[in-house]
Amino acid sequence: MSDFKEHCDKVSDCMQKTETQSVFNELEKTKKDKIAGMIAGNIIGDMLGITQEGCFPTIKPYPPIKLEGEYQKNIIGGGHLNLNAGDWSDDTSMLIALATSLDEKRVVDENSERKHYLKWFYNGEYSSTNTAIGIGKTTYKALKTGKPQKDRLSNGNGALMRSSIITAYYLDKTDKELIEDSAKSASVTHGHPIALFTNSIYNLLLKYLILNYPLEEALEKVKNTFYDIIEDINPIFEEPDIYTTTPYCVTTLQTAIWLNMESKNFEEAVLKAINIGGDTDTIGAVTGAIAGAIYGFESIPKRFKKYLFKPPLTKYTSIMKFFIV
Repeated sequence: MSDFKEHCDKVSDCMQKTETQSVFNELEKTKKDKIAGMIAGNIIGDMLGITQEGCFPTIKPYPPIKLEGEYQKNIIGGGHLNLNAGDWSDDTSMLIALATSLDEKRVVDENSERKHYLKWFYNGEYSSTNTAIGIGKTTYKALKTGKPQKDRLSNGNGALMRSSIITAYYLDKTDKELIEDSAKSASVTHGHPIALFTNSIYNLLLKYLILNYPLEEALEKVKNTFYDIIEDINPIFEEPDIYTTTPYCVTTLQTAIWLNMESKNFEEAVLKAINIGGDTDTIGAVTGAIAGAIYGFESIPKRFKKYLFKPPLTKYTSIMKFFIV
C-alpha cells in the first residue's frame, strides 16, 4: 500500500509540474483551434461554393486535381442565387439553426432542431438574405410534412452539410453517443439508413481529426467501425476514379475526404472542391469542415476569414463563440 501511495504521489507531482501543465494547455489550444477551423471551414466552403453551384467544372475532376488555368480563388458571391460576397446558402443557415439548438439543449434534440429549422424555413431566420434560399427537395418535404423522407431516393447531403457542429458538442462523449446522435439529428429530415450512416461516419471522422489523428489513420479507424455495415457506404472509404459532385450524401463525403487526402493545406482542398462543378456549396462546406479540422482555424487565409466577422453572421453567438481561440 505504501508503494502504491508513493506511486500516486509521484504521478501527482508530475501532473503539477509547469512542463506538464504547458503540454496540457497546448493540447487544449490545438483542440480549440481545430474545432474553430472545422466550423469556419464549413461556412467558408459554403460562401465560396455558392458561386459555381450547378455549373460545369472549371478544372478537371480527376484525382489528383490540378489547380491551374482560370479558376475561382476568392469569395465573390453571385451564382444562380445572385448573392453578395459573404452571403451563405442553406448549408450555413441550417448549421446555425442546429448550433442554436445544441446551445440550448447541449445534446441533439430532434424537436428542438426541427423548431429552429422551421424558423429558417418559414421566417428566414439564420439566413443572410432573410429568406430560406437553396433548400433541397428532401429537406423541403420533411419540414413541410413533419416526416423525414425514408425512400432510397432521399439520400441527399442536406443533413451532412449542417452536422459538423455536433462534433464540437460531443468531443467529450463516447463514440457510441456521437454515432447515435449524429444519426438522430440527420433523421429530422433524412430517414434512410444510407443518410444516417453517412452522417455518423462524417462526425466520427471529424472527432478523430480534432483529437489530432492524421486523416489516413482517422479514416481507417472509422472504416473499422462502419465498413460493410451496408454496402452502399463502402465507397466513402475508397479513392474515387473521378470526383462525383451530385448531392448524393455518400459521394459528397467521399469527394470531400479524398480531396483532403490529395491536398497539402486548407486553401488547396477547398479551392479544389468549389471548382469541380456540381453541388459546389455543399461539396465546399464538407471539404472545408474536414480541412479545418485537420489544419485548424489559424491556417485559414485571412481573405476568407474576414467574412466570418461581418454582419449578419456576427449576431449568431452560437457560432461566433467558437472563433475566439
